[in-house]
Amino acid sequence: MTYKPPDPQAFIARIAAEPCCAAITAGTSVDAALSSRAPVVFLLRGNGLSLVPLVRRIHDSGKLVAVHIDLVGGLRQDRAGVAWLAGAGADAVISSHGQLMASIRSEGMTAILRLLIVRRSQLDSAAHAISRSSPSIVEILPGVLLPSILERLPPFAVPVLAGGFIRTEKDVQAVLSAGALGLTTSSRALWG
Repeated sequence: MTYKPPDPQAFIARIAAEPCCAAITAGTSVDAALSSRAPVVFLLRGNGLSLVPLVRRIHDSGKLVAVHIDLVGGLRQDRAGVAWLAGAGADAVISSHGQLMASIRSEGMTAILRLLIVRRSQLDSAAHAISRSSPSIVEILPGVLLPSILERLPPFAVPVLAGGFIRTEKDVQAVLSAGALGLTTSSRALWG
């Protein structure tokens, strides 16, 4: 039987219930992420050849998995790469390539558009990228800046995650108070 990922609303509901998600690389922090309360494991780097057993292990622990197609070795940022991740059992796919969002959605996975905002001029292009690509979720990096830039962005029709440089409970409260659905962090003390 082929694995069927949860629909985007169910994926979003898991994060809403427990907003601190584990951001890991395949070789590190796996056991800590699996024993944490984090509802979703965001797999940011790794080897595509070892991905299937890792995804299975994450699912066996009762967690969902989002795979960053741009950063996992051996994967291409194209329809075939997205289809391979669907076959591997990924629940969501993260990419900074907006053109992949439609392919991700058509494979039944949650589409997460990752936007790196390093200059004020990128705020307008970010809004345009979101409206053009129609992701299920937008992840803003660096997440620690989200409270200071969110009011400069137009309202999104999709939930926002904060990722990057979130290291303290104060950072967590700031991004959640700013309106983020949740956050991704490599700081183990914050997982869950």
